Amino acid sequence: MNLIILGAPGSGKGTQAEKIAESFNLAHISGGQSLRKEVESGTRRGELIGHIMEKGNLVPFDEISTVIEPELIAHKGGFILDGSPRDLVQAEYLEKFFRENDIIVDLVIYLTVPEEKLINRLLERAKVENREDDNLETITERFRVFHQETEPVINFYKQKTKLIKINGDRSIEEIAAELSNIIGQII
Repeated sequence: MNLIILGAPGSGKGTQAEKIAESFNLAHISGGQSLRKEVESGTRRGELIGHIMEKGNLVPFDEISTVIEPELIAHKGGFILDGSPRDLVQAEYLEKFFRENDIIVDLVIYLTVPEEKLINRLLERAKVENREDDNLETITERFRVFHQETEPVINFYKQKTKLIKINGDRSIEEIAAELSNIIGQII
């Protein structure tokens, strides 16, 4: 089973992806997590990626794809892709990549949460995790980019009838239980 999980910044994509991966023995492939590791590495490439992320902009997909493509192929029998694709060009590219590599995406999960609550979550996360990319200016820019670039991806998958919307404005456990139930029916 192969899944994609999408949502606005702070919607809980990573948390739910981890839970799903653990529950269904899937590889959790996170472009964002891989990019943050690259930033922490202190390489020149990591510095450039860090500057892009600090401004709240999307990291170019060629940077993300070099990190996630080998993982997608290695785990094509069972993965959850967290936070990618982030724009329509990436979605179309990934569809082509999946076709060329005989990878079938069974379901796309979209976590929805009111933006006001997401902003509060992200500001709180910034304090707890000491994430420099979570400040009000950056968060505001990330939401602008999300609305402009990522929302069309939601419609892209909705037209393919692979998309389910999940209310992400509940406890982690409630969301995980609903997702487990839905995914369990597909298997």
